[in-house]
Amino acid sequence: MDDTAKQRLKAGSVGWVRIFAFVFATTGPMIGLVGAVPVGLTQGNGIGLAGCFLLVGAAYLVFTVGFAALVRHVIDAGAFYACVARGLSPSAGLVTAGFAVTAYMALQLCCYVLIGFFIEQLSLRLLGEGWPWWFNALLVNAVVPLCSQRNLVFAAWLIGALALAEFAMIAAFAVSVLAHGGGPQGLSAEPFAPARVFSAGFGAAMAFAVASFSGFETAAVYAEEARAPQRNVPRALYAAIFAVASSTTVAVWTLIAAYGPDRVVDAAWRHPGELWFAVAPNFVPAGVAAAMAGLLLTSLFAAIVALQNVVSRYLYALGRDGAIWPTLAQMHPVQETPYIANLVQAMVSILMLSALGLVEQDPLRIALGSVSALAAASLLCAQILTSLAVIGYFRAHGGGGALATRIAPALSVLALSALLGTILANLRLLTGGSDAAAWSIVAALAGIAVLAALYAAALKRRAPAVYAALGRGGR
Repeated sequence: MDDTAKQRLKAGSVGWVRIFAFVFATTGPMIGLVGAVPVGLTQGNGIGLAGCFLLVGAAYLVFTVGFAALVRHVIDAGAFYACVARGLSPSAGLVTAGFAVTAYMALQLCCYVLIGFFIEQLSLRLLGEGWPWWFNALLVNAVVPLCSQRNLVFAAWLIGALALAEFAMIAAFAVSVLAHGGGPQGLSAEPFAPARVFSAGFGAAMAFAVASFSGFETAAVYAEEARAPQRNVPRALYAAIFAVASSTTVAVWTLIAAYGPDRVVDAAWRHPGELWFAVAPNFVPAGVAAAMAGLLLTSLFAAIVALQNVVSRYLYALGRDGAIWPTLAQMHPVQETPYIANLVQAMVSILMLSALGLVEQDPLRIALGSVSALAAASLLCAQILTSLAVIGYFRAHGGGGALATRIAPALSVLALSALLGTILANLRLLTGGSDAAAWSIVAALAGIAVLAALYAAALKRRAPAVYAALGRGGR
């Protein structure tokens, strides 16, 4: 194995608050609220969407119970990959790595597309002309690797400030709606009524809700760089799931209340991109409403940088273990970050954005269609394997209580499998009615699993010592 594979991330760089900031930014609640919620209202179960966010939040809380128990024992930048490699098998770990890297790359691509689109729209509004979305996205891509290459403390300050502003805007809107007693129809618990939640379109609505939670689990990626990781990483995980679940559920509920349950779906049909911004001035000062539009761009930028960190650390962990090109584990001599992996991810993004810019002129169809569906399905596959790994790890090593090591992960496998089945059953709707796109996603998921398993089998024959050490940090 190359000597670069033995290099380490800078230990003790961040505490749980800064890890939480990374995770909150990765999830990007405002992105989901502006992008996924209007589509979920119209294509899903209408106002029952708020109840779907509550259900998905509960499912992920159960997942977190088992995952948090495991990451106390598996401290590795490879996160899901390392957990599954040590809890199930190295082969399953590589399959999980394939799903996780695909999911996070796809999520970042969605954010690039959205920020390019919104910059184009802002330019047209202010200047009367603007560059195409893909060119704007490429300009952002030129800055992102520089931010990601800096040490984690710098990135934590940058992303923490943006995440705090994002949370403040969501909270300001929600509190104001509550203080006003809602909109024309007041405050209502109708969006949480079972008849509304489990109505026609429930499956599609759950898919949009799942996509909005993507990224909360990335606290484990920073375990090697955390202070007292056995304590701080689980703390950040729990803080993240509670913050994301509560902020998104309350924000969706208050948005519905702001318009009124009888009017919000029609408003979402007519002006999906302006759903939040059009009603905000009725409840918050004009300056705050204007800031919400600007914070959407900063939220997208923070999510892109955070996802850059996540993907580069997965590539770093795989390179360090010798699973792929060992040079990916090369550390920056000053910043102590995986800068080769960072640059490789940036180049992949350039290639994907350039290709999409040539063949697709509707950026929202990319971001809210096939790419986001692939990201959500891939991430669920990785999470299901991780829940199984919790059971496998503690069965082999002992320790932990029954709730965290057996009951919660078993329930998580059932709940997340149901969510995955829901997404797969609604792929045609999620991809804009395209059977070809729907089947392409299914084929991609199957291809990731088969190719990763075949690669693992070949690695086991060619380099059994490397195979056996997968998920163990190059040791």
